[in-house]
Amino acid sequence: MIRLLTLTTALVLPMAAMAEDDWRAKFPEVVFGVGTGENAQSAAERWEKFGEYLQSCLGVQKVTVRVASDYSAIIESQAQGDTHLTWTGPAGYATGWDISGGDVEPVAMDVSKNGDLGYRWVIVVKADSPYQTMDDLKGKSLGWPSPTSASGYVLPMQYFREKGMVDKDNNPIFFSEMVQTGSHDNSLVSVVQGKVDAATNWYYSPAVGAHTRAAGAGTIKLEDIRFIYESDIVPNAPFVAIKSLPEPMKKAMTACIVNMPWADPERFAVVAKDTFGGFGFATHEMYDEFIKIRLATK
Repeated sequence: MIRLLTLTTALVLPMAAMAEDDWRAKFPEVVFGVGTGENAQSAAERWEKFGEYLQSCLGVQKVTVRVASDYSAIIESQAQGDTHLTWTGPAGYATGWDISGGDVEPVAMDVSKNGDLGYRWVIVVKADSPYQTMDDLKGKSLGWPSPTSASGYVLPMQYFREKGMVDKDNNPIFFSEMVQTGSHDNSLVSVVQGKVDAATNWYYSPAVGAHTRAAGAGTIKLEDIRFIYESDIVPNAPFVAIKSLPEPMKKAMTACIVNMPWADPERFAVVAKDTFGGFGFATHEMYDEFIKIRLATK
């Protein structure tokens, strides 16, 4: 299990020392983009508070927050230079790295409430369904959220290809059909409503993940679902900056994000609700496997 062992001590970095003023003159407005699988209202409330904090911490005139359920739009926007900082997921980072010609890099990552730096992709079914293992899903329908989701598509499809459950183009062999739901929350709802027999999703652990986030927003009830498969540990989602931004600006982003639980606990409580335990450091090397998958399958 990968864990962050230093979360109990905040970085002691004076705000004035985190970055030189000259980058602020060139970048008075910072655009932060979020690709998220939760419902629009909850995501807007969560990340609006993050934007407010980031604006104050960075000392810029404005931080504009753009939230989208489609990861692709956020990734494309950053690759074009229109979005300075994003949070999209490991596969999203690999896609952005590829289409930008390597002009992105992780500056931080989310951390679970237990201090874990990794999560798992999972298969979720309706609680009262007869399905107990992956084998029970032969000839059944499977929902998945987005083609740029690591937990919902990229990693499950790699697993299914290796097991002969889909063909090289990810067409179903084992399943009767595979249905794109549009988001992690929609996948959970689709299972509960019986629109699909099972769906891919993610959690840090059975106690916290996309399902507790959705339940906290009233989207589902936890007693209506259960999990029949979990993967090995996967690196958590990175906060990604355009690599060619000024180094002091990127360092300020890192310090602000990692320090948020201590620097602004009130706003952090909103951002972290039902999901996060904090934020930690990230490196490009953590996501090498996703880049290999991206280059091999694009």
